[in-house]
Amino acid sequence: MKKLFIVGSTGHLGRQALDVVEKLGKDFKVVGITGFHNLNLLYEQFTLFKPQYVGVSKDIFSDIRNKLQGAVVFELSDLDSLIMDASPDLTLFLSSGITSLSAIYKLISNGFMCAIANKEAIIAGAEILFNQDTRRFVIPVDSEPSGIFQCLMGRDSSFIRELFITASGGPFRDRKQSELEDVKVEDALKHPSWKMGRKVTIDSATLVNKAFEVIESHFLFDVPYSHINVLLHRESIVHALVECQDGTLNAVMSMPDMRLPIQFAITYPERVNTSLPRLNLSQIGVLHFEDIDPERFPSFSTALAFGRQGGSFLPYLVGIDEVLVNAFLKEEIKFTDINSILMYTLSSFDKTEVKSIEDVEELYNSAIIKATQILRRRL
Repeated sequence: MKKLFIVGSTGHLGRQALDVVEKLGKDFKVVGITGFHNLNLLYEQFTLFKPQYVGVSKDIFSDIRNKLQGAVVFELSDLDSLIMDASPDLTLFLSSGITSLSAIYKLISNGFMCAIANKEAIIAGAEILFNQDTRRFVIPVDSEPSGIFQCLMGRDSSFIRELFITASGGPFRDRKQSELEDVKVEDALKHPSWKMGRKVTIDSATLVNKAFEVIESHFLFDVPYSHINVLLHRESIVHALVECQDGTLNAVMSMPDMRLPIQFAITYPERVNTSLPRLNLSQIGVLHFEDIDPERFPSFSTALAFGRQGGSFLPYLVGIDEVLVNAFLKEEIKFTDINSILMYTLSSFDKTEVKSIEDVEELYNSAIIKATQILRRRL
């Protein structure tokens, strides 16, 4: 039996992961879950899966502790030690933000397998998290890095000539930047291919999400930025391509359903049929690929240009983007303001070296403070 600990079980990806586990059956056991504020859903998940460990935010700790009889209920600040106590075969990090960063670092540094969809933690802490020893304990869950991982299946970076990450282009892929001045939040949340959480859906509309995936792939697979490319692919069927040294291309293709990369991470290295949607190529007919237009997606270029510099710009980028996406979702700024404020705020910082997880957290928090101050002056 494979023991699973799911961080972020009440979020969009966490709910999908538990759906996958339920379909997989008795060979997989959920030993731990964590949520944030959704007390009712967390209780439902506990009732169905009966995990031994349940992590919650400080706000709801006292409310839920007495309801979960027989469970070890803990505050999320104790996540590191409680996962180690649970000793799972695989921990899935499916929440957003960087609150799981230290837990990821501790687990992979001690040889525990982790399946990670938490872009923010990966990007902010990349220079501390990943090296030749720790990479082998990470299974990426994002569909595009998962596609690369599946193409490589244990081969090292010497196998790679080029990586190709695909992007749907989001809801505004056919609009010029000048046409985006007055787009509404509800329009930006209408992703043409994927069903995702609100934050990542806005990042997909700006293509900051794709810049994150380029940075993520650079560190996860130890590939130079100059060998990582992004293609606009409207159908969202080809998730990643790896060009081998001999010029042949390996691709991972599937329906745009996050349960597929989640299930692959859970069952790795095996593949299991749980009747998830299958791909019918004759029905799709044609697949399109285009280069990314930097004028149409300026935030992609901004995020990647600063992210490639590394050091403190990695946690700065994550923190500032988080503030700006939240501000747009609250209708405090326009969609087109995201790039201009992102560039302005990043440019206000100097690059410094990052030496520890504590450094990452401090830099991330300073970026949030600076971005918030800049927004207040504008509002």
